Amino acid sequence: MEKTEKKPGKYNNARKQAAKMANATKVQKDGMVFHEYPDYETYKKVQTVGNKAKIGLQHVQESHIKALSTYLNDAYGKVGFGLCHGTRRGLEQTWFRDHLNGKPEVIGTEISDTATEFPHTVQWDFHDENPEWEGKADFVYSNSWDHSFDPRRAFRTWAGMLKPGGMLILDHCKGHEPKGANALDPFGATYDALRGFIDTELADLGSVVDEIDRSDDPDYKARVLVFKRAA
Repeated sequence: MEKTEKKPGKYNNARKQAAKMANATKVQKDGMVFHEYPDYETYKKVQTVGNKAKIGLQHVQESHIKALSTYLNDAYGKVGFGLCHGTRRGLEQTWFRDHLNGKPEVIGTEISDTATEFPHTVQWDFHDENPEWEGKADFVYSNSWDHSFDPRRAFRTWAGMLKPGGMLILDHCKGHEPKGANALDPFGATYDALRGFIDTELADLGSVVDEIDRSDDPDYKARVLVFKRAA
């Protein structure tokens, strides 16, 4: 299992560089923090520079993806197609492919042009709809939702990629809290605020059906929100 690399200096440098580039406005409300960029090109540039600065870092661990794979295997028996958003080096989708039943197609997205350097990864802004993925995914997973400049748009896009009965799986860790938000990770929310946001913004598409509590895991402490698209 690949362990998280402890390089706070690299992350802090990327965060400081992002703050200078972004000139973002901080907005706080209802257990959430948003950083608003002056325009889309600034957002894309900040995310690309941040990606390259942190390219050697890995937060999510294989043990976590294995646990989520077990959850999905139990739910579906066999998975055909899945998406992972904001995967940087492509490890999440590789691990899902290794641990899910049925040898599924699992693709990761990354906004940076580094996407082409990693397996099963496409360069794509996860806010954008893709007709090839619409209504086709058994699951959509992300621990990078905090990189969204427009969470409502991102989450509705992801839910739209699910087939009826498909699951949207979102990690919530300490770094996703409002105090962890910054120009590089522009959206932060408490777990309850995130759940409330999903309940409200995706109410017409499905509902939150489960929480996977892995907050005591020694490798990757997370609470996992599971939203299911209506059949």
